[in-house]
Amino acid sequence: MQIRKARPADWEACANLDHSVVTEHAWQMEEHEHEGAITVTFQPVRLPRPLTLRYPRQGDVLRAGWERSDLFLVAVSERTVHGYLTALALPGHGWAWVQDVVVDPAYRRQGLGRRLMQEAAAWARQQHLVRLVAEVQTRNYPAICFCRALGLVFCGYHDRHWRTQEIAALLGQSLH
Repeated sequence: MQIRKARPADWEACANLDHSVVTEHAWQMEEHEHEGAITVTFQPVRLPRPLTLRYPRQGDVLRAGWERSDLFLVAVSERTVHGYLTALALPGHGWAWVQDVVVDPAYRRQGLGRRLMQEAAAWARQQHLVRLVAEVQTRNYPAICFCRALGLVFCGYHDRHWRTQEIAALLGQSLH
């Protein structure tokens, strides 16, 4: 499996990948205000039944994100795309912001996502960025577990992050 920069010819294959995920857990957010203090907690909860989660960006919105990305990697074997990653460089913050990590379901849990993230971290270091941050739907428990297994830790959230108005959990790690 080769990891390389995406070419326009790869875009259709990336769009045709199954971006969905099935999960039985999610991160639930609770916010409490008491005596001027605001406490926000995230905790994993078991869902009453498995949920097939759609990707938060679709169609033209997804493609527009690819066009704006500073890094667009694909994982290919014999001209077949099996996964991809996109990221933005935010030099003012010193961050590499990972927007998309998608792996074909048949190739998940085989280290392909890990390799894409490692390549993104190497690219970020070359750009003199000091932190890798990934945005993940709070309902995408498998992606949260994936990021945490790579050593990324919860570093914040953004309410109503996508057009779907979902909460994005932000997970990050230092690149030093």
